[in-house]
Amino acid sequence: MDGTLTQNERLLLIDTCGETAGIALIRGDEVFASEDLARGSASAEIIAAIRRLLKTQPKWHLRDLDAIGVVHGPGSFTGIRAGLATAKGLCEAAGLPMTAVSRLEVLANAAGLSAGYAALDAGRAEVYVRDISTGREWLCPIGELRLLSQGERIALAESCLADQLAGCEIILHPLHASDSCGPVLRKLRHGESDVALTDANYVLQEGDIYRKPAGAIS
Repeated sequence: MDGTLTQNERLLLIDTCGETAGIALIRGDEVFASEDLARGSASAEIIAAIRRLLKTQPKWHLRDLDAIGVVHGPGSFTGIRAGLATAKGLCEAAGLPMTAVSRLEVLANAAGLSAGYAALDAGRAEVYVRDISTGREWLCPIGELRLLSQGERIALAESCLADQLAGCEIILHPLHASDSCGPVLRKLRHGESDVALTDANYVLQEGDIYRKPAGAIS
């Protein structure tokens, strides 16, 4: 895309990274249709779900979309790969632009934070964290985030983390695919992602995932 998007572009949004995987169709910033997928079913169900969703909108076909937006992590290793592979395949097949956004950025935007932190469960008492002010993302123990926050708000997508961060100023906002609308539109207006070169956002290096103890990342 050349950065001259209108306000009526048709986008398919894909987020298969977290507790609630799903897809959504939007035009501009209006959600036309969305569907959540059962946990762990994205690999098997996502293509059929996209077909169903497109059929709900008269005259909406894959080739008529302006772009596809995908949340490329952090989160479930399998979920990230399923969503990213689907987005890449559809963009290549239909000749569509693609953009990939961080799930931590999506969470911060959905929670309306302009400062503070966004955090996602990484397993084994660790969290993926984004500093809203700087955009820096990293992996750290939950206790470290508690000390770091110093009264600043923390946006969470999973209720399990709220209990572990009791006493902190928490904003709990479970995520759905449609929540990625704002970050996807902003990124598209600055240019699309390279379909071939875009990779998963694990926050840590992929090799470190395999070196961590079993169960550290779902």
